[in-house]
Amino acid sequence: MHTKRTLFRFTTILIAMILALSVSISIAHPGVENEDLDEPEQPELIGNERASVDISHISKGLVRIVYNEPETPKKLKVIIEKDGERYIYDLNSKGEFEPYPLQMGNGTYSVKVLAHIVDNRYATILGTSIQVELEDEKAPFLTAHQLIMFREDSQAAKLAKELTVDTETETEKIEVICRYIIDNIRYDYAKARTVQPGYLPDPDKILEDGKGICFDYASLLAAMLRSLGIPTKLVTGYVAPDYLYHAWNEVCVEGTGWLRISKFYSIYKEGHGWIHMDPTFAAGMKGSSYCSEFINNSKNYRKRLEY
Repeated sequence: MHTKRTLFRFTTILIAMILALSVSISIAHPGVENEDLDEPEQPELIGNERASVDISHISKGLVRIVYNEPETPKKLKVIIEKDGERYIYDLNSKGEFEPYPLQMGNGTYSVKVLAHIVDNRYATILGTSIQVELEDEKAPFLTAHQLIMFREDSQAAKLAKELTVDTETETEKIEVICRYIIDNIRYDYAKARTVQPGYLPDPDKILEDGKGICFDYASLLAAMLRSLGIPTKLVTGYVAPDYLYHAWNEVCVEGTGWLRISKFYSIYKEGHGWIHMDPTFAAGMKGSSYCSEFINNSKNYRKRLEY
C-alpha cells in the first residue's frame, strides 16, 4: 500500500512537469544582458546585413548570434545541425547577441537564422557552415548559454563557491551542490500550470524564489556545477511511468565510488564518465527509499536532446 501511495504521488509530480515543459524547450528569450564569456575585443563575425554569427568561442563549443535589423523586429529561429542531428532555438530581435552551444562534437556545423513570414512559415535570412574543433570534448558542457545562464558574479556561481569552500574533490562538490538544491528548492506546481511560451530558466531567480519546475532544477544544477568547472549537461526527454516530457542532468565524474546525496539518494560510479542525476525527483521524493531505485534505473529515462 505504501508503494502504491508513493507511485501515485510520483505520477502526480510527473503530470505537473509535462504541463511545464510541453510549451517547448525552443522558446523565445528576451535577450542576454551579460554572459559568462568575456566580450572579444574584435569578434570574429560571419554573416550579412540581416544576421551575424560570432565564432570567436567555437573551440569552447559556443557561438553567439545577433539579428542586425532590430528596427524591424521579427519572430526569429536559430537552427544548428550536424550529421543529421538538429537543435532549434529562438533568437531575440533586439539586436543583442545570444549564446548557443555546439555540443555535437568536432566537425562541420550548419547554422541558420530564420525570420517569420506568415502563419508557420519562416524564411532563411542567414545560412552558413562552420568547422568546429573543440579544445576538449567536454568544453560545450562548461560554458553558459541560452538555457544555462550564469556569470562569475551571479548568485548561482557565488553560492556554489561558498558551499564548496571546504570540499577537496569533485565528488564532494557534486554531493554538496545537489544536496543543497534538493533540500532548498521545492517543486512549483502553480508555475507548472501557468508557465507561458517565452520562458527560460534564470538560476538566480530560482534560488531567490526557492522553487521551480524540472527545467529550472536541471538548469540550476548545471549552472552551479559548470561555474565550478564540472562538466554538466542539461538533458530533456521522456520519463516513466507514462514517458512524459522531463528535464534532468548528466554530470561528468572522475574515478570509482559512491556519490551520497541524501539518505535515500546515492549513485555508484565505476570509472570515468557521465552519471545520470535528477534533482527534481530527488527533491520530490527525498523522504522515500524509492528515490535511488527509480532515478538510477536507466530504463525509466529516454534521452532526446542534450545541452
